[in-house]
Amino acid sequence: MLSTYFKSKTHKALGAVLLSAAVFASACQTIPVEVPEVETRASVEIADPRKLAAIGFDRIGIKVKRGEAIGSYDPDILGFTKCFGYGGNIFWNQGRLVARDTEFADIFFSEMKNANFNIVGNPDKLFASATAGAIKPRFLFGGQIDEIKLNACQEKNFWTGYPRNTTAGKGAVRVHWQVFDVFERKVVYETTTRGAAKLERGVPGGEMVLVQNAFGNAVANLTAEEKLVSLLSERQDTVADIRKVEETVLLIKRYAPWNEEISKNIGEIRHSVVTVEAGMAHGSGFFVSPTLIMTNFHVIDGHEFVRIKTLTGRKVIGEVIRSHKQRDAALVKVENSGYRPLPIRNDPLEITEDVYAIGSPLYKSLEGTVSKGVVSKFKANRFGLEDIQADVDIHGGNSGGALLDKNGNIVGVTYAGYGGQSTSVGLNLFVPIMDALRLLNVEFKDSAAKS
Repeated sequence: MLSTYFKSKTHKALGAVLLSAAVFASACQTIPVEVPEVETRASVEIADPRKLAAIGFDRIGIKVKRGEAIGSYDPDILGFTKCFGYGGNIFWNQGRLVARDTEFADIFFSEMKNANFNIVGNPDKLFASATAGAIKPRFLFGGQIDEIKLNACQEKNFWTGYPRNTTAGKGAVRVHWQVFDVFERKVVYETTTRGAAKLERGVPGGEMVLVQNAFGNAVANLTAEEKLVSLLSERQDTVADIRKVEETVLLIKRYAPWNEEISKNIGEIRHSVVTVEAGMAHGSGFFVSPTLIMTNFHVIDGHEFVRIKTLTGRKVIGEVIRSHKQRDAALVKVENSGYRPLPIRNDPLEITEDVYAIGSPLYKSLEGTVSKGVVSKFKANRFGLEDIQADVDIHGGNSGGALLDKNGNIVGVTYAGYGGQSTSVGLNLFVPIMDALRLLNVEFKDSAAKS
């Protein structure tokens, strides 16, 4: 009994073979495998991909029982066709695999892009994950191939009868899909699609090519699902007219400053500071208008939308409308629901002046944490921009939070510190609030109004 194996040489990203087969050349023992016909459905018409949430491909898994007959070869003993050999089955020989693979990612990206979905993470771009400002997906797609059917022909030379080492044929796969919401951190959509493919002319490793092409067809059929497109459409409208920082001044109302000690109004102040959830990480922010939240650039870096959580537990989606990388400042727009902006102080701080930081250090459950310190000095950073140095205790998660004076007025934005993620050594840095507003091209309208 003859046993042969094939594998794709192009799947280096897996570090292992995605598909291998044992072909038993005993025609009388061949298990019949029927390849189903699959209808290719028309994609949902998408006029503007920017009106859909950003998506990305996470992984593909293959779940087929070890030793299961997934296909068969069509033999030609008498030599009337181009198929070589005596037939036999293709058996799945790798069991269940879940792994990342660049070729499946390429196929998914291409099909989704062709259907006008807002897909990010172009696999053609090297070092894409390290590109500053690159958009990150709101939803991640994962698929599991749980059925493979192949009818293959190992081609031969018509004149000599010798094998060409190429394979033609047809194949089909069934893929179970899951869509993971990065903000909600849960699967929010599941479905199953089928895909089919044919190879009229054989190619080396044609068995794997059939699986890949059938997978591409399954992705194409995924783009035909109205419910999926509806899910991705649930996002706030963009505000294109205020995105151009250099061209458009953004006007905000000036609120009358607090004049009492911060302890008198700390409850209301804490409710103006929020937690900013961007993907799997979080930072802090605070309202400078009823619809605008100030935070750090590095908190929202790569995201069009972030989730905002208030101290009361309310969660809303915010849109990043402006940012300045060097100043590490950004603005996030949310719907107007009566949020109380914090008053902004014009006058610069003095060394030894008392200041307070409010944010969500380390864990989101620590939201609204207040710490106190003094202004230590003012120093220029590597971009030549002035930073406030203070010994206020801050940690990872405080980034983007409010720095307040002794009365509770905004004087700065938390952004960096010396020490580790969970260690503060009292050498922490803050962005002067007026400098952040200037570089984001934000100005006050009218004169101070009573709050």
